[in-house]
Amino acid sequence: MKKFNIIFAIWIVGIAGLVSSCSELPFGQTPTDHTPPSPLSNVVVESIPGGAKVIYDLPNEKDISYVKCEYTYKGEKRIVRASVYNNYLIVEGLGTVEPIDITLYVVDHSENVSTGVSKTFIPDTPPLETIFDSVEIFPLFGGVSVRWTNMGTTEIGVTVFSEDSLGVMREGRTQYSKEESGELSFRGYTPVEHHFAVRITDKWGNVSGTKEAVIIPLFERLLDKGKFLEVALPGDNTSVNNNRPLKNCWDGNDEVIWHTVEGQFMPFPMYFTIDLGVEAKFSRMTLRARTNYYYSNHTFRTFEAWGAKDYKRGMPTEYWTGGDWKEDGDWEMLGDYEVKRPSGNTASIGNPGGEDTAYGQAGYGFNVPIDAEPLRYLRFVIKTTWSSGALHMAEFYFYGDDETTEN
Repeated sequence: MKKFNIIFAIWIVGIAGLVSSCSELPFGQTPTDHTPPSPLSNVVVESIPGGAKVIYDLPNEKDISYVKCEYTYKGEKRIVRASVYNNYLIVEGLGTVEPIDITLYVVDHSENVSTGVSKTFIPDTPPLETIFDSVEIFPLFGGVSVRWTNMGTTEIGVTVFSEDSLGVMREGRTQYSKEESGELSFRGYTPVEHHFAVRITDKWGNVSGTKEAVIIPLFERLLDKGKFLEVALPGDNTSVNNNRPLKNCWDGNDEVIWHTVEGQFMPFPMYFTIDLGVEAKFSRMTLRARTNYYYSNHTFRTFEAWGAKDYKRGMPTEYWTGGDWKEDGDWEMLGDYEVKRPSGNTASIGNPGGEDTAYGQAGYGFNVPIDAEPLRYLRFVIKTTWSSGALHMAEFYFYGDDETTEN
């Protein structure tokens, strides 16, 4: 027992020594000298929207770790670092067109810093300002549509505000985007005057001005699913897998799905047609996928939607599958749509989590042009699914104004 205690005491002392010696080890590169590197040469600054591209020649020395650029913006010191494998660095995220003073340094492996090279530039018009100038606010069924152009694909957040009953502007919804052409729909409003406002922020914390508008939203309501019927046009995919017909998409139950037979009515595109049971000024649709198959298997990925007040009976299959029906004047194209994961990831994954899953659970929302003609019949042209040759979906929700078109 005494021998064990002695060994244990020696082990503890050894561990303590290791911890002590480890705590004294320096972090990072061990200094090898105190000689600073030579500075950059031939420095040229090219203004870009919201920043600058700084081009330079590195000194002909092997002991160089990186280049850093220091500047102050809105009272805050910022540093940009660039690899020695590039001969330039980018300064970005500036929301001003005022002069910016920068100083560039070369840093070696010993963290020695060269003398600085100072330059001044004026950024071109910031992306946020250009995007904000493009913002337009339109009436929408049940609310407003905000549209903008973002040619530089800058990461932005677009926020819509609305005035409450006390006259206070309240934040309603924020949508994040970096697409070239963006649109945000904000709904839940009656068809009377409402005061709306829009503001944009970017990932660097810059905030735009505020664009305001008084809008009267258009009337809409959820169309009565009890009136929906499947229309089996020649060439439509009317196959049924395991007693799961198309009508399950308007039974009010997301867990009872529609599923066609794999391999039938191939190749793509596949077609199916619905009679809404009433003529309506169609406004939008929400399509809910099968649970946990939001971006996989037979869930829609790219498709067209077409609408008609009526259609020609007795036409052959070739008419309906060859495209003649699109040209005869009865049908109007409502949109060429794509289901996109909000994260921007394009991989086929049924339940990827995060914002992608949240979007899938809520249902994919698609708007219809506000000037589209009233319709009764909807025809879908499914161009691709996420991975295989059948169709399955859980529930369809169609919205519009069926009051003004009723006889």
